[in-house]
Amino acid sequence: MSNSKGVDPIHLRQLRAIAENLCTLANRHRENHNYVVAYGLYGRALSVAQEIQTPENDEDVLVARIRTDQQAVFEMLRSGESGLEKPPLEKAQKVGR
Repeated sequence: MSNSKGVDPIHLRQLRAIAENLCTLANRHRENHNYVVAYGLYGRALSVAQEIQTPENDEDVLVARIRTDQQAVFEMLRSGESGLEKPPLEKAQKVGR
């Protein structure tokens, strides 16, 4: 079934669940200091979350939260907190795709 705007609510719930699960995985990798993997997972979660069509009055909290978390991981990568040499920006962005 779909609502008047042609959006299937079940599909939207599935997309949200996928994005949330990817965020959970990213958070676990982040906690384990595996920042490159976390960055990539946040990137995928962001691309899924952006597919979710939300009502106009919704401020898209999920997308904002994912962007904030991804930016924090990116800053960790840039500062070298991952225990590695500072990775090139291109490598981190490629993983996020």
